[in-house]
Amino acid sequence: PEEISSWDNTLAGNDLDCHIWATPEGDDLLGEIDIIAQAANTPGVESLILDVRPFDGRDYWRGSRSDVITFMGGLREEVGYKLHIGLSVDPRGTQYSAIHPEAWRAYVNSLHPQIYWEQMDTDPIQLLTEAYTVWGRYGLPIFPALQGYATSATSIAVAQDVARSVRGATGLSYYRLGAIGPLHFPVINEEFVAEEIGPDNVYRRYGWEQIVTPDDPAFRSGTHSGASVNQLLKKVPSVRGHSYRVAGTRDLNDSVWAHWTPTLPEAGIYEVSVFIPNQGSTTRSAQYHIHGVGEGGSELLVKLNQSLYTDQWVPLVVYEIGRGVRSGRVNLTDLTGEADREVAFSAVRWRQVIEQTPAEALPPRIGFDSPVGTPQERLNSDVWPGDWFDATGYATYYTTIGASYHTGVDLNNNGPYWDADRDAPVHASADGVVTFSGNLQGTWGWVIVIRHDPLPDGSIAWTRYAHLNSPDVREGERVELGQQIARIGNAYGKLAFHLHFDIAKTDILERYPGHWPGLNLGAVYQHYYDPLTFIRENRPPGRG
Repeated sequence: PEEISSWDNTLAGNDLDCHIWATPEGDDLLGEIDIIAQAANTPGVESLILDVRPFDGRDYWRGSRSDVITFMGGLREEVGYKLHIGLSVDPRGTQYSAIHPEAWRAYVNSLHPQIYWEQMDTDPIQLLTEAYTVWGRYGLPIFPALQGYATSATSIAVAQDVARSVRGATGLSYYRLGAIGPLHFPVINEEFVAEEIGPDNVYRRYGWEQIVTPDDPAFRSGTHSGASVNQLLKKVPSVRGHSYRVAGTRDLNDSVWAHWTPTLPEAGIYEVSVFIPNQGSTTRSAQYHIHGVGEGGSELLVKLNQSLYTDQWVPLVVYEIGRGVRSGRVNLTDLTGEADREVAFSAVRWRQVIEQTPAEALPPRIGFDSPVGTPQERLNSDVWPGDWFDATGYATYYTTIGASYHTGVDLNNNGPYWDADRDAPVHASADGVVTFSGNLQGTWGWVIVIRHDPLPDGSIAWTRYAHLNSPDVREGERVELGQQIARIGNAYGKLAFHLHFDIAKTDILERYPGHWPGLNLGAVYQHYYDPLTFIRENRPPGRG
């Protein structure tokens, strides 16, 4: 207790809470209860996390089911039921039954699966998918503990993005202090509250969030004919780390159904969105039914043209939703009134709206600027600041990744030494909302797309940043001019270090983040601005 008090005082002096970690083994139940209770009852301790993994021949839990009940019953008697106790577990299905998970359930408040992908010889996306598949039906909030040692900042960023954007985790932890280095902290030092200007031109600030995918227990599906649902709903892998389902559309009656059910924290205003994948979404009339809407808790029908979107979140409604059993539940069938198309059953996201402001009431846009260079360098008259230069050029024919015409610029910096641009900060070129942040196939690597606030003439531009390392923003997040959004990469070793940067005049990048017109020069002129000219004509006041 004395050492814990010392830690608590140090943490409190830095405006941090004290949470403690213990690894019970089940050898000496009374002795373990006593020492853990003493630690947990130390003034200032906010919560206790129990590391419970199967006995490996030397350490960890080796007790029986009855030992779990004896241990946790005795511990709760000593610390009471107001103390939050979390259960940290090995997320893999092969390790599930050995710890008798059902016996712990009545005594703990949250789950903290250990997403240690390097240690478990896998990747963060696969391990997170397994964690939510194995533990998703346990009935407790899940806060993944991400690996922070013996791994790269890029891997942490991928895990963080999937946990938050795909799985809807509202909290994360990182193991461990002392192993996390200076390259890792910028990645993990990101707030969870998202801000966005929606398609209805309303600025919103969000709090609680939940995402349900077809891989989760809160998703259910079936058929009306008695046929196997797997025959009618084709399972398809997604670039977002979860699978989705596809069915052929029907014009007269439905044959297959699915619903997604959230666990809303309270009645309130929620945005309900659906993720539309890049395949199997050709219907022009997907019919989503949302339950518990409005004061009367009625059912709302929203028809969506899925064919307009690809690999992006699409808001269905922003509405008051009550607290009933089915409140917020989303239903979808294969009935669209079409006979020759496909309808996608993908993820559904609920976000609690904690602030709404019409976009016209926000401060005006202040301009576009270079996505590279220091703040001081970006104040001078050169659009590409300091030693930065464009190695390719807009609408230039080149063959680096196959014969094509370039949609934007390739920004490089080799001064004062070669590859000085490696891991250099990448900044948002203007205020806006992130519409895509993810890893694309081929030589794209990690890509971020931002839809920017309207120009004075009412037109909208989109910027794309490619081959990135350490992405710092996620889809739906509002960013400001000059805010760091990532670092310069090399498409994970496939290219030289540089930033591919282009500016679109249409919504092509919002619909297709990996759009590439190849040898169609007309499409380059149709969809893209010359970045050098565009920024020069739209720079903030006081530049140069």
